Amino acid sequence: MKIVAVEPGSIAREVGIVEGDELLEINGQRVRDDIDYRYHEAESAVTLKISHEGEVLIYDIEKDEGDRIGIALEEMKILSCGNDCIFCFVDQNPAGLRNQLYFRDGDYRLSFMYGNYTTMTNAGPAILQRIIDQRLSPQYISVHVTDLEIRRRLMGLRKDDRILDKIGLLHDNGIDMHTQIVLCPGINDGAALEKTVSDLYRFRKQIRSLAVVPVGLTDHRWGLAELQKVDRAYACSLLDSVENWQRRFRAELGRGFVYASDEFYILAGRRLPPARAYDGFPQIENGVGLVRSFIIETRRQARLFPSRLRNRRKLTMVTATLPEQTMRSQVIPLLRHIGGLEVDLVVAPNLLFGSSVTVAGLLSGKCVYSAMEGRTPVDLILLPPDILNADGLFLDGTTVAGIEEQLGTGVMVFEGKWSDVLAALRRRGCSPGKRSSGAN
Repeated sequence: MKIVAVEPGSIAREVGIVEGDELLEINGQRVRDDIDYRYHEAESAVTLKISHEGEVLIYDIEKDEGDRIGIALEEMKILSCGNDCIFCFVDQNPAGLRNQLYFRDGDYRLSFMYGNYTTMTNAGPAILQRIIDQRLSPQYISVHVTDLEIRRRLMGLRKDDRILDKIGLLHDNGIDMHTQIVLCPGINDGAALEKTVSDLYRFRKQIRSLAVVPVGLTDHRWGLAELQKVDRAYACSLLDSVENWQRRFRAELGRGFVYASDEFYILAGRRLPPARAYDGFPQIENGVGLVRSFIIETRRQARLFPSRLRNRRKLTMVTATLPEQTMRSQVIPLLRHIGGLEVDLVVAPNLLFGSSVTVAGLLSGKCVYSAMEGRTPVDLILLPPDILNADGLFLDGTTVAGIEEQLGTGVMVFEGKWSDVLAALRRRGCSPGKRSSGAN
């Protein structure tokens, strides 16, 4: 792999390795990606085989165990998903988005590094052995259903991918797993769901959690399979099943094992479970306990809110349909205790994916702009967390700075600290055209 950077003052710089060199082997092993490199780099004795301007050089390095050598490698090629799931969200994207948003990744390495869910369909013996040998734990696995015929229909499988054998192998070799089921009404629910939960519970020693999340459907499903949306009655029935399983599993295992996503509780109009019911929030990034965690943290921080602001300020928070009631009932009242602070909530329809997509993290820059255009000026517009990617882009490629320029007011993405929001308000909001403190 090509070396794209060498850290100043590092061991690599000291021995003469430069940008543009290629790393061929480390400790006699071929380097397939950054994980291979970091796995062997941690040792105290490291041998590098480097290609430099057509010449092969060997570097024997003695260092303290865990010390970094100081090189950065080119980005690894991502493995694509091996399935054709009838509910795949990528297939429901509208036209005109960035190319990356049409790629269906199924890479076990991203599962280990970032918690991305994969189906493991493309994980053959070599990949499974690598996960075991290099302890790439935990793995996040989309199981969806264990009945083979339903798997064929749901995931577009051409042959048995032997998912339970793979999970069993990882289980027997001490690899932790978090699993999920995307629930499609009338397909992988009912008896099929009972079987899936039962099959996965057999591996409860290493399967740390099982999330059940509702299928996400956009308005861009032309030519795709017809799927049913989850409604209030369905959500209530599903929660009854999950709570029954949890009672049994807690008695046997000491933890709930299976957890329903927040969306089911909101759709059902039910109170969210207390924090203890989430057993440490192992699936918070999957929308399981995220709302409860947010409420708890906001209440904790509210104890430090000032009694009033020195100058009157106006704050508008933008959210989507699903979190609206939580924001109105749990968050806005706490902020309105601050004297001199006027707080408003604007619910932005999803113009990118359609009205059936109601989560805040899938709002685009256009959604935000359209919701705020023509409204009375405010000091600061606060956007939901996770609405931007790592490059600071909305799903439609717009930026915070671009929206600030269009609206002529400060825009900020909430990153977990209400003190940052209040600090921005004390500065009379944020200067138009500039990134707000706390924006990605």
